[in-house]
Amino acid sequence: MHDYQSGCYCVMGSMTQAMRAQRVLADAAIRADIVKSDSGESRRGCAYALSYSCAQAVNVRTVLSRAGIRPREFYGGAHA
Repeated sequence: MHDYQSGCYCVMGSMTQAMRAQRVLADAAIRADIVKSDSGESRRGCAYALSYSCAQAVNVRTVLSRAGIRPREFYGGAHA
């Protein structure tokens, strides 16, 4: 598993999806960084993840869900 500084992250299906999710979160005043996800975590080869503060875990899930963005997996933080 990759050691993300913030401790929480969600694996996205593509760079395009990660960029869209990052913009949606920024519009909600939530900082998220795009990072390359380890292939073992995505189970489907190369993927990208959004790394964010665990204090924002519930907000990240809510904002992404409302925007119709469905990450492959969430790691760390509260599970909604």
